[in-house]
Amino acid sequence: MQLLSIGVIEPVEGFEDRLKLEFDLIKEEGIQITLKKNTRGHVLYYFCHIDDENLLKGNYNGLRKMFFHCVANALSDIIINFWEPRIIKKIIKDNYFYFDKAEQEKIYEYTEDILNFNEAHGKKHLCYQIKRKTFVLHKILEYISSNNTIILDGFIKFRLKDYIDQLEEAVDKAIDEYLMEKEYKEFIKLLKLFVDLQEPKRDLVNVVIQNGEFRLLDDRMNLIEKDKSMDLFAQENLDVNLDDILVSTLINMAPRKIVIHGFLGKEKSEVVNALHNIFENRLIFCNHCDLCRNLKPLKTK
Repeated sequence: MQLLSIGVIEPVEGFEDRLKLEFDLIKEEGIQITLKKNTRGHVLYYFCHIDDENLLKGNYNGLRKMFFHCVANALSDIIINFWEPRIIKKIIKDNYFYFDKAEQEKIYEYTEDILNFNEAHGKKHLCYQIKRKTFVLHKILEYISSNNTIILDGFIKFRLKDYIDQLEEAVDKAIDEYLMEKEYKEFIKLLKLFVDLQEPKRDLVNVVIQNGEFRLLDDRMNLIEKDKSMDLFAQENLDVNLDDILVSTLINMAPRKIVIHGFLGKEKSEVVNALHNIFENRLIFCNHCDLCRNLKPLKTK
């Protein structure tokens, strides 16, 4: 008896193997599913048959439910792993065609990060992909429970609009992040050019990270007093923070060498990365001197 026919227009690598893997699992439950395939027009159909003996031995509704769940599990995996990257790339290509190929690939990477990023833990997390798969799985179950044929390409296009909307929203966010990153890099490039053209006002500046704050010391380890005009500017412009003042101060000094003490790789990493991009070879890190080990109270000159 034929339980379901699954049609595929665009060839999917490993499609048949993925279905057979599910059918092998229920075979252990005594349910034998036979898979036959045939091409009709431009659609490749997979016909799923169950042996009549299985129907006579077991509960038909129970067997049918187990079979449908296996099919939905396989097809939702195929959609998430095979189709999702293609859908995202098509959205980018259709809606943001004015970006070149390299930029579109970068936007795709940003989109993947947004879809799978856990803000609470600051890293990618598989649970977001599982949530999308679960949503798709239930949509497939809902459909095949009342239809004896599913053409996967058409199902994705017409029955998974909420899922595609989520992917489009992620692409839109990725565009914003990409443009912000691009603007930031151009800004850093201008600052680097400015520093390179500046006459150095100091040979060496030591930057100490202590209790979440920066301190600037000269080559004799004396504290460099803050520029009062910078403090006044910060007071009048609340969106300017101490980190911005640090970067501006170092850019104005344009020292020949900057040594950063007490950096452990996390605290103030955005500021340190910005300094590294602006000053490049002028910037070095120290974690072995007495200052790094002890970070003793500083004396003002």
